[in-house]
Amino acid sequence: MRAPWHDNRFVVQMPHMAPGERLSEVEFLKILAAYQWSGIAHMLGRKPSEITNDSRERLYGSVIDVETKLAPQHSMEVLGEDAEIRVRNRVASYAKKFVEGLFVIDDHDIPDSLLATLKTRDDLRSLPVSWACMTNAFIAPTGSNTRLKVYKPAGIDEREIEELATPPSGVRLQAHVQGGGEIESLDDGPPGLPLRPVRPEPILYHIVHESDLNGAGLVYFARYEAMMNYGERKFFGRQLELPVSNELVACLSTEHRKAYFFANASPGDDVDVRVTAELLPPGSFPAPPASRPHRTPMKFRFRLDLYRSSDNVLMATSLVRKALNVPGAAKAVLMECERLLRRWT
Repeated sequence: MRAPWHDNRFVVQMPHMAPGERLSEVEFLKILAAYQWSGIAHMLGRKPSEITNDSRERLYGSVIDVETKLAPQHSMEVLGEDAEIRVRNRVASYAKKFVEGLFVIDDHDIPDSLLATLKTRDDLRSLPVSWACMTNAFIAPTGSNTRLKVYKPAGIDEREIEELATPPSGVRLQAHVQGGGEIESLDDGPPGLPLRPVRPEPILYHIVHESDLNGAGLVYFARYEAMMNYGERKFFGRQLELPVSNELVACLSTEHRKAYFFANASPGDDVDVRVTAELLPPGSFPAPPASRPHRTPMKFRFRLDLYRSSDNVLMATSLVRKALNVPGAAKAVLMECERLLRRWT
Protein backbone atom coordinates (compact mmCIF):
# COMPACT_ATOMS: atom_id res chain seq x y z
CA MET A 1 0.00 0.00 0.00
CA ARG A 2 1.56 3.29 -1.13
CA ALA A 3 1.78 5.81 1.71
CA PRO A 4 -0.01 9.12 1.10
CA TRP A 5 1.66 12.52 0.94
CA HIS A 6 0.34 14.60 3.84
CA ASP A 7 -0.18 18.33 3.40
CA ASN A 8 0.99 20.57 6.27
CA ARG A 9 1.61 24.28 6.56
CA PHE A 10 2.48 26.82 9.21
CA VAL A 11 3.15 30.55 9.43
CA VAL A 12 6.53 31.56 10.86
CA GLN A 13 6.02 33.63 13.98
CA MET A 14 8.29 34.90 16.72
CA PRO A 15 8.38 31.59 18.69
CA HIS A 16 9.82 29.90 15.57
CA MET A 17 12.59 32.44 15.08
CA ALA A 18 16.23 32.87 16.03
CA PRO A 19 18.11 36.15 16.53
CA GLY A 20 18.47 37.96 13.24
CA GLU A 21 14.75 37.67 12.45
CA ARG A 22 15.10 34.34 10.69
CA LEU A 23 13.57 30.91 11.04
CA SER A 24 15.31 28.91 13.76
CA GLU A 25 16.71 25.63 12.47
CA VAL A 26 16.13 24.05 15.89
CA GLU A 27 12.45 25.04 15.96
CA PHE A 28 12.00 24.03 12.31
CA LEU A 29 13.38 20.55 13.05
CA LYS A 30 10.88 20.23 15.90
CA ILE A 31 8.05 21.04 13.49
CA LEU A 32 9.28 18.52 10.92
CA ALA A 33 9.58 15.85 13.62
CA ALA A 34 6.01 16.57 14.75
CA TYR A 35 4.77 16.11 11.16
CA GLN A 36 6.79 12.89 10.93
CA TRP A 37 5.30 11.49 14.15
CA SER A 38 1.82 12.44 12.97
CA GLY A 39 2.46 10.56 9.71
CA ILE A 40 3.69 7.53 11.66
CA ALA A 41 0.55 7.58 13.83
CA HIS A 42 -1.59 7.74 10.67
CA MET A 43 0.35 4.77 9.25
CA LEU A 44 -0.28 2.75 12.42
CA GLY A 45 -3.91 3.85 12.72
CA ARG A 46 -3.70 5.13 16.27
CA LYS A 47 -2.93 8.23 18.31
CA PRO A 48 0.76 8.95 18.94
CA SER A 49 0.22 8.40 22.67
CA GLU A 50 -1.14 4.90 21.93
CA ILE A 51 1.94 3.60 20.07
CA THR A 52 3.35 0.79 22.25
CA ASN A 53 5.22 -2.49 21.98
CA ASP A 54 3.63 -5.87 22.68
CA SER A 55 4.33 -5.37 26.40
CA ARG A 56 2.34 -2.12 26.29
CA GLU A 57 5.41 0.00 26.93
CA ARG A 58 5.13 3.41 25.28
CA LEU A 59 7.29 3.76 22.17
CA TYR A 60 8.92 6.92 20.90
CA GLY A 61 10.22 7.78 17.45
CA SER A 62 13.90 8.33 18.15
CA VAL A 63 15.55 10.23 15.29
CA ILE A 64 18.70 8.44 14.12
CA ASP A 65 19.43 10.61 11.09
CA VAL A 66 18.24 13.83 9.49
CA GLU A 67 19.28 15.69 6.36
CA THR A 68 17.96 19.12 5.40
CA LYS A 69 18.77 21.22 2.37
CA LEU A 70 17.44 24.65 1.45
CA ALA A 71 16.99 25.51 -2.22
CA PRO A 72 19.00 28.45 -3.65
CA GLN A 73 15.93 30.70 -3.58
CA HIS A 74 15.42 29.97 0.10
CA SER A 75 17.31 30.79 3.26
CA MET A 76 16.32 30.87 6.91
CA GLU A 77 15.82 34.61 6.36
CA VAL A 78 13.56 34.18 3.32
CA LEU A 79 11.60 31.57 5.28
CA GLY A 80 11.35 34.15 8.04
CA GLU A 81 8.62 35.97 9.89
CA ASP A 82 5.15 35.83 8.30
CA ALA A 83 6.25 33.29 5.65
CA GLU A 84 3.66 30.56 5.13
CA ILE A 85 5.67 27.38 4.75
CA ARG A 86 4.16 24.34 3.05
CA VAL A 87 5.47 20.91 4.01
CA ARG A 88 4.43 17.77 2.12
CA ASN A 89 5.65 14.56 3.75
CA ARG A 90 5.22 10.81 3.58
CA VAL A 91 6.56 7.91 5.64
CA ALA A 92 7.45 4.29 4.89
CA SER A 93 8.48 1.48 7.22
CA TYR A 94 11.58 -0.70 7.15
CA ALA A 95 11.74 -4.01 9.08
CA LYS A 96 8.72 -2.66 11.01
CA LYS A 97 11.14 -1.04 13.48
CA PHE A 98 12.35 1.95 11.45
CA VAL A 99 10.59 4.68 9.48
CA GLU A 100 11.94 6.90 6.71
CA GLY A 101 10.18 10.21 6.12
CA LEU A 102 10.55 12.40 3.03
CA PHE A 103 9.73 16.12 3.18
CA VAL A 104 9.23 18.63 0.37
CA ILE A 105 9.29 22.25 1.56
CA ASP A 106 8.35 25.52 -0.13
CA ASP A 107 6.77 28.89 0.53
CA HIS A 108 4.28 28.21 -2.30
CA ASP A 109 1.81 25.39 -2.85
CA ILE A 110 3.48 22.07 -3.72
CA PRO A 111 1.65 20.27 -6.57
CA ASP A 112 1.06 16.52 -6.55
CA SER A 113 2.86 16.31 -9.90
CA LEU A 114 6.14 17.28 -8.19
CA LEU A 115 5.75 14.37 -5.76
CA ALA A 116 4.70 11.66 -8.20
CA THR A 117 8.15 10.13 -8.77
CA LEU A 118 9.69 10.69 -5.33
CA LYS A 119 10.47 7.40 -3.60
CA THR A 120 13.86 7.80 -1.89
CA ARG A 121 16.14 10.45 -0.43
CA ASP A 122 18.18 10.44 -3.65
CA ASP A 123 15.05 11.46 -5.56
CA LEU A 124 14.79 14.58 -3.41
CA ARG A 125 18.18 15.90 -4.55
CA SER A 126 16.92 16.99 -7.97
CA LEU A 127 14.03 19.06 -6.62
CA PRO A 128 13.87 22.79 -7.37
CA VAL A 129 12.58 23.45 -3.81
CA SER A 130 13.84 22.73 -0.30
CA TRP A 131 13.66 19.25 1.19
CA ALA A 132 14.48 17.07 4.19
CA CYS A 133 14.72 13.40 5.06
CA MET A 134 14.39 11.90 8.55
CA THR A 135 14.82 8.35 9.84
CA ASN A 136 13.27 7.15 13.10
CA ALA A 137 13.64 4.03 15.20
CA PHE A 138 10.87 2.91 17.58
CA ILE A 139 12.51 2.90 21.01
CA ALA A 140 11.70 2.66 24.70
CA PRO A 141 14.02 3.52 27.61
CA THR A 142 15.17 0.48 29.61
CA GLY A 143 15.92 2.04 32.96
CA SER A 144 17.85 5.16 31.93
CA ASN A 145 18.50 7.60 29.10
CA THR A 146 21.71 5.77 28.26
CA ARG A 147 19.95 2.44 27.63
CA LEU A 148 17.44 2.54 24.79
CA LYS A 149 16.05 -0.50 22.98
CA VAL A 150 14.46 -0.76 19.53
CA TYR A 151 11.03 -2.44 19.34
CA LYS A 152 8.37 -3.29 16.78
CA PRO A 153 5.08 -1.44 17.45
CA ALA A 154 2.20 -3.62 18.55
CA GLY A 155 -0.31 -4.27 15.76
CA ILE A 156 1.95 -3.24 12.90
CA ASP A 157 1.80 -6.73 11.37
CA GLU A 158 -1.95 -6.33 10.87
CA ARG A 159 -1.61 -3.02 9.02
CA GLU A 160 -1.35 -2.68 5.24
CA ILE A 161 1.59 -0.31 5.12
CA GLU A 162 4.32 0.56 2.66
CA GLU A 163 7.34 -1.54 3.61
CA LEU A 164 10.76 -0.71 2.15
CA ALA A 165 12.52 -3.76 0.69
CA THR A 166 16.04 -2.50 1.42
CA PRO A 167 17.42 -0.47 4.33
CA PRO A 168 16.84 3.26 3.81
CA SER A 169 19.97 5.37 3.49
CA GLY A 170 19.52 6.78 6.99
CA VAL A 171 19.83 3.33 8.57
CA ARG A 172 22.86 2.41 6.46
CA LEU A 173 24.68 5.72 6.82
CA GLN A 174 24.04 6.03 10.56
CA ALA A 175 25.64 2.62 11.11
CA HIS A 176 28.53 3.50 8.77
CA VAL A 177 29.33 6.79 10.54
CA GLN A 178 28.97 5.27 14.00
CA GLY A 179 31.43 2.56 12.96
CA GLY A 180 34.08 5.18 12.24
CA GLY A 181 33.27 5.92 8.62
CA GLU A 182 33.28 9.38 7.12
CA ILE A 183 30.12 11.34 6.44
CA GLU A 184 29.35 11.61 2.75
CA SER A 185 30.25 15.04 1.41
CA LEU A 186 27.69 17.78 0.98
CA ASP A 187 28.62 18.12 -2.71
CA ASP A 188 29.38 21.79 -2.18
CA GLY A 189 32.54 22.37 -4.13
CA PRO A 190 36.29 22.39 -3.43
CA PRO A 191 37.97 21.88 -0.05
CA GLY A 192 37.79 24.82 2.29
CA LEU A 193 40.49 26.78 4.09
CA PRO A 194 40.92 25.26 7.59
CA LEU A 195 40.39 27.61 10.52
CA ARG A 196 42.93 26.31 13.02
CA PRO A 197 42.33 26.98 16.72
CA VAL A 198 45.16 28.51 18.72
CA ARG A 199 43.39 27.98 22.06
CA PRO A 200 41.76 24.53 21.65
CA GLU A 201 40.31 24.17 25.15
CA PRO A 202 37.28 21.84 25.54
CA ILE A 203 33.84 23.23 24.76
CA LEU A 204 31.45 21.79 27.32
CA TYR A 205 27.69 22.14 27.20
CA HIS A 206 25.76 21.39 30.38
CA ILE A 207 22.42 19.73 29.66
CA VAL A 208 19.58 21.98 30.81
CA HIS A 209 16.60 20.05 32.18
CA GLU A 210 14.08 22.76 31.33
CA SER A 211 14.99 23.14 27.64
CA ASP A 212 16.91 20.09 26.43
CA LEU A 213 14.64 17.25 27.60
CA ASN A 214 11.43 16.22 25.85
CA GLY A 215 8.25 14.79 27.33
CA ALA A 216 9.85 11.34 27.59
CA GLY A 217 12.70 12.77 29.66
CA LEU A 218 15.18 12.20 26.81
CA VAL A 219 17.52 14.79 25.32
CA TYR A 220 15.60 15.80 22.19
CA PHE A 221 17.34 15.40 18.84
CA ALA A 222 16.75 19.03 17.79
CA ARG A 223 18.58 20.17 20.91
CA TYR A 224 21.67 18.34 19.63
CA GLU A 225 21.76 20.92 16.81
CA ALA A 226 21.40 23.67 19.43
CA MET A 227 24.46 22.26 21.22
CA MET A 228 26.34 22.22 17.91
CA ASN A 229 25.41 25.88 17.34
CA TYR A 230 26.67 26.64 20.85
CA GLY A 231 29.95 24.92 19.97
CA GLU A 232 30.35 26.98 16.80
CA ARG A 233 29.84 30.21 18.73
CA LYS A 234 32.38 29.25 21.38
CA PHE A 235 34.83 28.08 18.72
CA PHE A 236 34.67 31.45 16.93
CA GLY A 237 34.67 33.51 20.11
CA ARG A 238 37.37 31.69 22.12
CA GLN A 239 39.60 29.46 20.04
CA LEU A 240 40.75 31.45 17.01
CA GLU A 241 43.68 33.84 16.94
CA LEU A 242 41.32 36.65 15.97
CA PRO A 243 38.10 36.26 18.00
CA VAL A 244 34.82 36.62 16.12
CA SER A 245 31.96 38.68 17.54
CA ASN A 246 28.66 37.17 18.66
CA GLU A 247 26.95 39.60 16.27
CA LEU A 248 28.72 38.01 13.32
CA VAL A 249 28.12 34.43 14.50
CA ALA A 250 24.41 35.25 14.87
CA CYS A 251 24.28 35.78 11.10
CA LEU A 252 25.18 32.14 10.34
CA SER A 253 22.35 30.41 8.50
CA THR A 254 22.18 26.69 7.72
CA GLU A 255 21.96 25.72 4.04
CA HIS A 256 22.65 21.97 4.11
CA ARG A 257 23.05 19.63 7.08
CA LYS A 258 23.61 15.91 7.53
CA ALA A 259 23.35 14.69 11.12
CA TYR A 260 23.47 11.26 12.74
CA PHE A 261 22.45 10.39 16.29
CA PHE A 262 23.83 7.48 18.30
CA ALA A 263 23.27 7.91 22.03
CA ASN A 264 21.33 9.93 24.58
CA ALA A 265 22.49 11.37 27.90
CA SER A 266 21.31 11.66 31.47
CA PRO A 267 20.02 14.96 32.86
CA GLY A 268 22.86 16.79 34.51
CA ASP A 269 25.52 15.34 32.21
CA ASP A 270 27.89 17.51 30.17
CA VAL A 271 28.37 17.27 26.42
CA ASP A 272 31.83 17.75 24.91
CA VAL A 273 31.35 19.66 21.64
CA ARG A 274 34.19 19.19 19.17
CA VAL A 275 34.30 21.59 16.23
CA THR A 276 36.25 21.54 12.98
CA ALA A 277 35.64 24.52 10.71
CA GLU A 278 36.74 25.65 7.27
CA LEU A 279 36.10 28.76 5.23
CA LEU A 280 34.76 28.01 1.77
CA PRO A 281 36.92 29.71 -0.86
CA PRO A 282 35.57 33.17 -1.68
CA GLY A 283 34.11 33.11 -5.18
CA SER A 284 33.29 29.39 -5.00
CA PHE A 285 29.61 30.07 -4.40
CA PRO A 286 27.14 32.30 -6.26
CA ALA A 287 26.09 35.61 -4.76
CA PRO A 288 22.51 35.77 -3.47
CA PRO A 289 19.96 37.64 -5.59
CA ALA A 290 20.31 41.41 -5.44
CA SER A 291 16.72 41.64 -4.21
CA ARG A 292 17.67 40.05 -0.88
CA PRO A 293 18.10 42.47 2.03
CA HIS A 294 21.35 40.80 3.16
CA ARG A 295 24.85 40.13 1.85
CA THR A 296 26.72 36.82 1.99
CA PRO A 297 30.45 37.59 2.24
CA MET A 298 31.42 34.15 3.59
CA LYS A 299 30.33 30.55 3.85
CA PHE A 300 31.65 27.86 6.18
CA ARG A 301 31.66 24.09 6.44
CA PHE A 302 31.61 22.53 9.92
CA ARG A 303 32.17 19.02 11.22
CA LEU A 304 30.70 18.70 14.72
CA ASP A 305 30.88 15.78 17.13
CA LEU A 306 29.09 15.51 20.46
CA TYR A 307 30.56 13.27 23.16
CA ARG A 308 28.98 12.39 26.50
CA SER A 309 31.44 13.70 29.07
CA SER A 310 30.66 11.07 31.70
CA ASP A 311 32.00 8.17 29.58
CA ASN A 312 33.24 9.73 26.28
CA VAL A 313 30.53 7.98 24.22
CA LEU A 314 29.83 9.56 20.81
CA MET A 315 26.29 10.97 20.91
CA ALA A 316 25.97 12.60 17.49
CA THR A 317 27.94 13.89 14.54
CA SER A 318 27.09 16.36 11.79
CA LEU A 319 28.43 17.93 8.63
CA VAL A 320 26.88 21.30 7.82
CA ARG A 321 27.34 24.19 5.41
CA LYS A 322 26.33 27.61 6.67
CA ALA A 323 26.13 30.96 4.92
CA LEU A 324 26.95 34.19 6.69
CA ASN A 325 23.88 36.25 5.76
CA VAL A 326 24.50 39.77 7.01
CA PRO A 327 21.79 42.46 6.90
CA GLY A 328 22.87 45.30 4.64
CA ALA A 329 22.41 47.77 7.50
CA ALA A 330 24.84 45.87 9.78
CA LYS A 331 27.87 47.92 8.70
CA ALA A 332 30.01 46.93 11.69
CA VAL A 333 29.56 43.22 10.96
CA LEU A 334 30.34 43.72 7.27
CA MET A 335 33.54 45.56 8.19
CA GLU A 336 34.45 42.72 10.55
CA CYS A 337 33.94 40.29 7.67
CA GLU A 338 36.38 42.25 5.53
CA ARG A 339 39.03 42.17 8.29
CA LEU A 340 38.57 38.42 8.79
CA LEU A 341 38.79 37.66 5.07
CA ARG A 342 42.05 39.59 4.81
CA ARG A 343 43.47 37.60 7.74
CA TRP A 344 42.20 34.18 6.69
CA THR A 345 42.91 34.37 2.97
